[in-house]
Amino acid sequence: MDALLLLAAKVAASACIGMLIGLERSWAHKEAGVRSFAIATLLGTLSWLVAPTLAYVQVGIVLVVLILVNVYAMRNEQPPEITTSLALAAANVLGIVIGMGNFFLAFTSALVVTALLAWKTELITFISKLTVAEIRSTILFGFIAGVIYPLLPNRFIDPWQVLNPRSVWLTVVIVSGLSFVNYVLLRQFGTRGIRYSAILGGLVNSAATVALLGQEVRDDATAVAEAPTDVVLSDLAMILRNCALVVIFSFPQGIRASMSTVIVLVPMMLAAGIVALFDILGGRRSKQKPSHHLEQEAPQQFEQEAPQKRRLESPLELRSVLGFSMLFLSLTVISGLANRLFGTIGFLVIVVVGAVASAASSSVLVGQQLSRGYVAGSPAAIAMFLATLVGLLENVVIFWIVTRMPGPSLRLLLLTAPIVLAGILVVVLVTIFGW
Repeated sequence: MDALLLLAAKVAASACIGMLIGLERSWAHKEAGVRSFAIATLLGTLSWLVAPTLAYVQVGIVLVVLILVNVYAMRNEQPPEITTSLALAAANVLGIVIGMGNFFLAFTSALVVTALLAWKTELITFISKLTVAEIRSTILFGFIAGVIYPLLPNRFIDPWQVLNPRSVWLTVVIVSGLSFVNYVLLRQFGTRGIRYSAILGGLVNSAATVALLGQEVRDDATAVAEAPTDVVLSDLAMILRNCALVVIFSFPQGIRASMSTVIVLVPMMLAAGIVALFDILGGRRSKQKPSHHLEQEAPQQFEQEAPQKRRLESPLELRSVLGFSMLFLSLTVISGLANRLFGTIGFLVIVVVGAVASAASSSVLVGQQLSRGYVAGSPAAIAMFLATLVGLLENVVIFWIVTRMPGPSLRLLLLTAPIVLAGILVVVLVTIFGW
């Protein structure tokens, strides 16, 4: 790029970044607005272009000025503008980054800073809903991801080339992190309705979610009409999670490695969505009243109280992390040995047995076996169908055990049947045509 054009681009980018952050501060009715932030970024850019030493000196001067302004405000019994001051200092440094020519870093950082400023209310609301246990879980996640993971050996430690400690622990970190994100979303948005909770809960732990839905039916019989549909939505989320885990962990071999599994699970997801949609629409048209004579306000009360009653265990609690890691470690070793000793049949048996305890662990196992080339696409697709089938039937059994209501349980079984049939049909096609 021509030297003059590059200088013009740096000045324009610097001004745009300052104006972006300043626009948010002006919208928040702060004293420092568009002009102040644009000048701060331009000051950083120009000082770097003149001399890097001058840029470092002016950063110190800007920080001293900001400190003095806040001290003056406090002496006059006015609240200090700490956030705005930090944003102004960050804008000044971003101007220096633009002067260095790193446009990507500057624009990305500016967007993050602006988002943090604009989402003040949302962040405060989010933090206010966190519990001490969840904060500790976040710290634990940082420990297992940043401390334990780098210390583990990145090589196979057994003569059968099955167990790589760092690979196993990375799996634990990724699955725990994804589960915790889903768990936090469930905690945040669960108040919007039971169906959000069913879907998000299915992403975390469908079996636990179905047990909690069944408990809600026992506590409030007016929920019995919608409970089977909510369980199907939880099943849909479980199938989506299983599919995503296989794709993620087999991705080193490319998307084609998991294509057979995707071909099997996507129709099952579509079948679950169609079943849930038709059941919801049918329920709205019929407008059937609950068979039990309860008060009229009970459904509304159930909708409001359900999120407070519904509590899933955090996937980052020490017991959950250790339980999943031991389960996945055992499945990795046993499936590897079974695959070597008994071939595909042994692998399928281990995946199905593992799905009884955790469908997520079986999904990750299938993805890793695909990435290492230990299993072909068709057997992996069959394994995932069987693991998903186990999860679907397990949810029906759990719902019946918790509710002890044959009618709703039978209805749930009938709603689950099309999902299973769709999976069987696609598995047959995959087996015949070798997709």
